[in-house]
Amino acid sequence: MNCIGVNYKKIPLEIRERYAFSAEEQREFHKRLKRYAHCAGSVIVSTCNRSEIYFCGEMAASFQLQETAERQSGQKAAERQSGQKAAERQSEQGTAECGGRRTEAALIADIERELAAYKQIDGQAMLGQIYVYSGDAALRHLFHVTCGLDSMVLGEDEILRQVKDGYLLAQEEGAVCNEINIAFQGAMSSAKSIKTNTLLSKTPVSMGTLAANRIENFLQEHGGRRVLLVGITGQIGGILAKNLYSKGITDITGTSRHHGGTFGTGTGGTIRMVDFADRYNYVEEADVIVSATTGPHYTFVAQKLAEHLTTSKPRLFVDLAVPRDIDRAVMELAQCELADVDDFKRAADHNNEIKLHETDKAELILAEKLEETKKSIYMSGFMERDGAVFAKWKDKNFGSVFYRLKDQMTAEQLKGLMEALMELE
Repeated sequence: MNCIGVNYKKIPLEIRERYAFSAEEQREFHKRLKRYAHCAGSVIVSTCNRSEIYFCGEMAASFQLQETAERQSGQKAAERQSGQKAAERQSEQGTAECGGRRTEAALIADIERELAAYKQIDGQAMLGQIYVYSGDAALRHLFHVTCGLDSMVLGEDEILRQVKDGYLLAQEEGAVCNEINIAFQGAMSSAKSIKTNTLLSKTPVSMGTLAANRIENFLQEHGGRRVLLVGITGQIGGILAKNLYSKGITDITGTSRHHGGTFGTGTGGTIRMVDFADRYNYVEEADVIVSATTGPHYTFVAQKLAEHLTTSKPRLFVDLAVPRDIDRAVMELAQCELADVDDFKRAADHNNEIKLHETDKAELILAEKLEETKKSIYMSGFMERDGAVFAKWKDKNFGSVFYRLKDQMTAEQLKGLMEALMELE
């Protein structure tokens, strides 16, 4: 399997946008790749942070090597039996390996040209923007991507759904070959195992998620339910509103420079909107007051808040703005707490330390799943091409088969085989 793509690490958004694939474009591109006889399958993963094309040739280079070696084995049998040896076997394997590399290199070049033509990108410019992975490196990259270990937000869950969507779409188009099927199933299984057995995806570091969690905990502790959110139409305010709504916190009032209307949550819900100028009129009913604007002035001043807060009850003020939106003197008001960007930054730093520890655990899980998947790919490819080998050798004495294998293997390979045999029950 091979992979070519671009991602957020080196390529800015304005260039990544040119490589993005809509669902319909993915379908069309899969059809275009089917015209190449030596392209057996493909999957496209396209998100806001990456666009990647995974594709396979007709057979893995390792099996091409094996096929060439088999063709030549008859000619070399007498030489092996008379003791002539490893140097010549290495030479014939080298010839096969070079052939495999040429086949893969030609396929990669074809897909690169097809991508440049389809996206109308200059071919030379594209070569300076994309990365290319082949063989084990491509498989390892797929696992890291699917498990969220290559994401901007380490361990995020959304990428698993996006990879699955790309895989299922390719499957619908008949573009998923056996090797790609095993690779993607293994990667998705690894991601689920990491999600279950580590805290990687359960440890938030984004401002919107940390603030939503703090608000949820406060409301549960004090029995409140109402949130006033100033700056809801901004980026951070909008993310926070959607996070709160997804947690079942739906009694939210947002402010707008334009009176009235509603704010869509993206999940079918709507939030009541009021005029920004009237914001102080709604602080009395609120249990949590959030401000996330980009303005240079305070949106809430302690003295004016004191005039409008007539009921004494626990209230949480959340300031997500830089510079600050909320006068810090609100902490001197009865039963009022204040959480600001610095508080959430400390929480994020702490959670990042947890994530780093959990990443080590995730890498161990990934390595185990990756090894299992590689074995499945090798075995499947071998059975697909050379199932007749079992029929050929099934009536042979194990000793004769073993000694034939000894002649074909390096010392390290033979040692590994013997150790594996000794572990069998």
